[in-house]
Amino acid sequence: MVTMKQIANRAGVSISTVSLVLNNRDIGRVSPDVAERVRDIAAELGYLTNRLASGLRTSSTRTIGFLSDEVATTPFAGRMIEGAQDAARMPAFFDKHPDVDGFFCFNDTRAWAIYTEATRRGLIIGKDIAVVGVDNHQVVAEALDPPLSTVELPHYEMGYWAVGKLVSLIEGEAPDPFPRAGYPVEKVQPPPLSEQSPQLECQLHIKQSWVRPRSQR
Repeated sequence: MVTMKQIANRAGVSISTVSLVLNNRDIGRVSPDVAERVRDIAAELGYLTNRLASGLRTSSTRTIGFLSDEVATTPFAGRMIEGAQDAARMPAFFDKHPDVDGFFCFNDTRAWAIYTEATRRGLIIGKDIAVVGVDNHQVVAEALDPPLSTVELPHYEMGYWAVGKLVSLIEGEAPDPFPRAGYPVEKVQPPPLSEQSPQLECQLHIKQSWVRPRSQR
């Protein structure tokens, strides 16, 4: 295994300099010529960073974890459970709110459940009640009859911004919106939402499931 010491000896620099370069912390600390020479030698020798050892030494894994509450046993298990829950709830909701004339659902699969129960009760989507979903899930939105009005979220941009923001926090380039509280535990007030979140554009796709409220007809 190639070590930083071998690279340092070959490049004629210190081990700490090699460490700065190979851990991408050389800007402003190591001259560009030296940094390029170190990287060239590391590539020539086939150096591979030992992330485990580096993490133990710096107390930083430089790894971002992604957590999801989706059921992972099968790709469709989570949706099946959602469908079962919706089927159990929808009849009671319609019974309790017989005069409702519109639904704004937080995703398109929830809108599907509204379609099912409304149809069972003889209601016409787009005439008797309006239904709008969120996600613009192509399989759902276009398969429903009538086609579902839905809000398309900029999922790619949301993920891109989130990781960029997280990296800037890790690197100390942006203030931490949730500073660590001391002891005893202190309440931490995050900055206003408008100051910590970008304004990402959403698109509303209006289809036949949309109908004006009764008060506006």
